[in-house]
Amino acid sequence: MEDRVADLRARWTPEATAAAVAFLESRPTSFDLPTMEQGGETYLDLRGLRIEQTQVDRALLRNINLRWAVFRDVGFKNARFIGCNLSQVQFEDCYLRRAQFEKCDLVNSRFESCDFSQAVISESRVDFASFRNCEISLDSIRFPADTSARAMVRVCRNLKLNAMSMGNFADAGELTYLEKRYERLGYWRDKAWGRWAGSLALSALWGYGEKPWRLALVMAFNIVFFGSLLHWIDPLPGKTWWEHVYFSAITYLTVGYGDLAPHSPLAQLLSVICAASGIATFGMLIASVTKKVMYR
Repeated sequence: MEDRVADLRARWTPEATAAAVAFLESRPTSFDLPTMEQGGETYLDLRGLRIEQTQVDRALLRNINLRWAVFRDVGFKNARFIGCNLSQVQFEDCYLRRAQFEKCDLVNSRFESCDFSQAVISESRVDFASFRNCEISLDSIRFPADTSARAMVRVCRNLKLNAMSMGNFADAGELTYLEKRYERLGYWRDKAWGRWAGSLALSALWGYGEKPWRLALVMAFNIVFFGSLLHWIDPLPGKTWWEHVYFSAITYLTVGYGDLAPHSPLAQLLSVICAASGIATFGMLIASVTKKVMYR
């Protein structure tokens, strides 16, 4: 494979490269650029092409095979890539503002320090594509309906790492939530019921740390639930439902004033479970809120 890539790149003489750039810029050229047949379609064969420090703004690239191509410091402002093979292509320091990628193959493509402002990647394969120090959000990518959950997990993870490297922690948090959601969908399709149930519980409990308000609601529910259960068991004779909820709250929040205390073994066991649940959920709430505050 390496020899083949080397051979493809070796054919790009200065003359051939100049002709390819002229074609991308929609300028006339007398050089006979190679073509190839793939899947019943005729593609312009620009595999292994290397271009640096030029502008091909507003270029319309349709049915072009650019596999293993390298673009460094190239401006693609308002360019359109339609039905192109861009797998294993390297884009470094490229300006892709308002660029459009439609029905392209971007598998294993690498984008580094690229500007995707208002760019759109639609109906394209983006599996294993990597983004580093790029101005791009998940909104820029519109996935095909048949994209697998595993592919979505990988894309969300790569975009999350990119967002963290750029200091966009709010986007990173949202991408974390989406990554886990697609991971849960993958468990369902793989019939890994145990992992699916665990992931579903974490999502409902606190959204994998990204939805602390859910955890606050769970805590409020638990306090009322344990209070109602204790009231039914009646370990505090003569006390009202509200007083049992009060006792549940101070136990759940590990305050423990000591003004009320259960005496039956079952009620004492429930109090221990209530306190343990409170320690676990309160710790999770503090961690989640702290993360949100620090990453604002």
